[in-house]
Amino acid sequence: MIEILIYIILGLVVGVLGGLFGIGGGVITVPVLLFVLTYLGYESDFLIHICVATSLGSIFFTAFASAFAHNKKGSVSWDFWRKLSIGIALGSYIGSVLTISIEASTLKLIIGMSYLFIALQILLNASVKGRNVKPSSITILYGAGTGAASSILGIGGGSFTVPYLNYAGLKMVTSVGTASACGVIISFFASSGFILSGLGEDQLLDRSIGFIYWPALIGISLGSLFSSQVGVYLAHILSEGLLKSLFGIFILSVSYYMLFI
Repeated sequence: MIEILIYIILGLVVGVLGGLFGIGGGVITVPVLLFVLTYLGYESDFLIHICVATSLGSIFFTAFASAFAHNKKGSVSWDFWRKLSIGIALGSYIGSVLTISIEASTLKLIIGMSYLFIALQILLNASVKGRNVKPSSITILYGAGTGAASSILGIGGGSFTVPYLNYAGLKMVTSVGTASACGVIISFFASSGFILSGLGEDQLLDRSIGFIYWPALIGISLGSLFSSQVGVYLAHILSEGLLKSLFGIFILSVSYYMLFI
């Protein structure tokens, strides 16, 4: 019971972050879930892979709730979403299958370094003006790369799609809303890959289907569904510059945890 309560509390935090930054909460779910499972005494050679897969599964509900709330406020660009989703669907599935072959220590290092790069990029380019880029075949290719990288990192893709959409000329709040909608696609196809890849694997946790640990998935999802609209509300009242700075600082702090703690 205490374990489920921990996951629900984690979900409440993830929901706010998902609505606020369009990230689906994966950047906090993976490291915190890894800490919780280790603290509770769970052992597996695939423990971090399980955290990545479970994070991606829970993102479906967080991203859907956030995208729904953002869409009601008119802050989702469906033109960009359609182009990005074509590449995201393929990239997410392939990325999830490839992740299984990466050693746990290497995967943690990749996640930490990627978060560091993303954070510095956001903070250093906080003042770059949009270029009024239109959705194109390049958008599809970017979506494929985003899907693959997000599957490896266990995130909803907002760390990649928000900067791209902002650079393309969309307002920050619209970039966040569109990123949330993209997170639904990432979650569905990446989760499918992790489930199918894990069937028959004997080193996974009890109560898992494939690489997804269902008690954590359910608890995180329940919590995030109740709190995502709080994040959406905050995203619409905070200034553009402040939202970018908070986004970058948050990811920078998580990268430090993954690399050094």
